[in-house]
Amino acid sequence: MSQLQGMTAIVTGAAQGLGKSFVERLVKEGCNVSMTDKRAEVDRVGDTLGALAFQGEVGDSEHVKHVADTTFATFGTIDILINNAGEVLPTGPLDNWEDALHTYERIFSSNTRGAYLFGRAVAPIMVKQNSGNILNVSTDHVKPAPHALRHHGHGNMDLYNASKWALNGLTFDWASSLRKYNIRVNNLCIGATDTEMIREWSGPDADPEWVKSWMKPEDVAGVVVDLFLEGPRGRTGDNIGLYAGYDCILPPPESE
Repeated sequence: MSQLQGMTAIVTGAAQGLGKSFVERLVKEGCNVSMTDKRAEVDRVGDTLGALAFQGEVGDSEHVKHVADTTFATFGTIDILINNAGEVLPTGPLDNWEDALHTYERIFSSNTRGAYLFGRAVAPIMVKQNSGNILNVSTDHVKPAPHALRHHGHGNMDLYNASKWALNGLTFDWASSLRKYNIRVNNLCIGATDTEMIREWSGPDADPEWVKSWMKPEDVAGVVVDLFLEGPRGRTGDNIGLYAGYDCILPPPESE
């Protein structure tokens, strides 16, 4: 029996890709899972995987409270939050002004505001339980692979990068504030993974060797489960790097 058996998890951005794999693996571990996505197919995916499904925007505070409150009312606990929802669009400092304002709101609502709202919604519940795990899905742009060029600007992705760097502020501060309640908060700084998002971004002419190096979502989900299985004495306030072309395994904590 898994140590996660009977725990309750919320996974955002879960209708496809990484989020769907997280839900599938957590259900296999015996967790009660609530999943949310702005895509209508979240209901069908939830039925297939045996998860409680909600359609809505993670940046909508009423939707977030509805998901958290309904999940708690249904299962009596919230033990795990995976803030996976996010999107990437090509953006830069020379974009049309009006387009840039619209895109800023869209990217930060999905990538940053959603994580903030869901974290704030579940934290009081976890405090009363004196336990919990919050995982914010970030990017290897924040923590590059060990032998990669040590620069963090990739060009044409300023809003995506800024929105993901902002998760550091939430993660590190929450880890400090919530540590005494046995609540662990970490970032997953993940590189290229074979999902619908990266395939759409890369286009049909992506380098086949690069595509071959992409991680599999189910392998990443296994790493996330290993992170949760560290238990209440496990790492917190850590940027966990997973990279295309490297072994997809849970690395040692940064402090080691």
